Amino acid sequence: MVVKFRNYKHTERFSKDYFSVVEFLERINDSNLTNANFLWGRWAWMISRPVDNEEDKKKIGLWLDNDNVVALATFELTFGKVHIMVDRAYRYLIKEIMDYTQAELSGKDGLQIIINDTDKRFQEYARAKNMRPSQRNQKTSIFNCSNELSYNLPDFYKIISMDQEWSWEQYNRVMWRGFNHEGEPSQSKEDLDWRKSMLSSPHLSKELCLAVCNAQGEYVSHCCLWHLPGSKVAYIEPVATDPLYRKKGLAKAALFEAINRVRRMGAEKIIVGSSQQFYYNIGFAPHTTETWWES
Repeated sequence: MVVKFRNYKHTERFSKDYFSVVEFLERINDSNLTNANFLWGRWAWMISRPVDNEEDKKKIGLWLDNDNVVALATFELTFGKVHIMVDRAYRYLIKEIMDYTQAELSGKDGLQIIINDTDKRFQEYARAKNMRPSQRNQKTSIFNCSNELSYNLPDFYKIISMDQEWSWEQYNRVMWRGFNHEGEPSQSKEDLDWRKSMLSSPHLSKELCLAVCNAQGEYVSHCCLWHLPGSKVAYIEPVATDPLYRKKGLAKAALFEAINRVRRMGAEKIIVGSSQQFYYNIGFAPHTTETWWES
C-alpha cells in the first residue's frame, strides 16, 4: 500500500474532494461506526457552513491510497480544534497524521484533538506529543429504529418538509430562537444566504428536513436527518425548538416523523452528537464519549 498525502482542494464549496471525503466517512462508518462522532453528515454540514476564513479549509489533510481517501485530519468550525478519522486498515498512519496536525492545524490557542476514550493507542501518541486530556468532551447517542414510531401533534400544528414548501425567513427564525438567541433575527439577504448555505449540500435529503408549523404558519420546531441511499446509518443535525413552544412534544414529533421516513429508506441506526436528557427520554442510549486533548 502506497499512501500519499495532500491537502484538501477547496476549489469550490462542493469540490471533487468533498465527495471523496463523504464516500470515505460513509465507508468506514456504515457497518461498525468507527467514528460515530464525525459521520459524513457532520462533514457535509461543516462544508456547507461558511467559516471565518474559508482559505483555512485548504489546510485540511487527506491521505490517499490509489485516489481513495483512507485518513482525514480536519477542523470543523474553529481552526485548531481537530478531528482525525482513519480507516482501520491504515491505523499505522496515526503518528504521521499527528505530526501534520501539530505542524499545520494548530490554532492561535494551540492544538486540540478529540480522541475516543477507548482508543488507548491514539491517546499514547497524543501524550507523546505533550498533549493532555481536558475536562471537555463530546458524546454521541444512538437510536435503533426497528419499528414505526407514533407521536402526537397538538391541534392546528402540522409537519412540513423542505421538498414540499419552505420559507427561509421562518427557517432563519426557528434556528435563531431555537438556539436561545433573544428577540427576532435579522432577515437581511446576507443572513438568509448564510442559512441557505447551511442546507445547500448536494447530499441533503429534502424530505428529511422538517419543520413543525403552528396555526399562524410560523416554524416553531425543526430537525434534519442526513442519510445516503442504501445506508444503515442516519445522522441528526440539527434539532431546534423555539423556547416559547418547548415541552409540547413538537421536537419529538418532528424527529419521529423523520426517523420513520429514513427507516423506510433502509436506515437502522440514528446517531446524534448529544447526551441531552431529551434524547434519552425518547429512546436514545449513550454510544461513545470522546475527550478533547490539548497541547
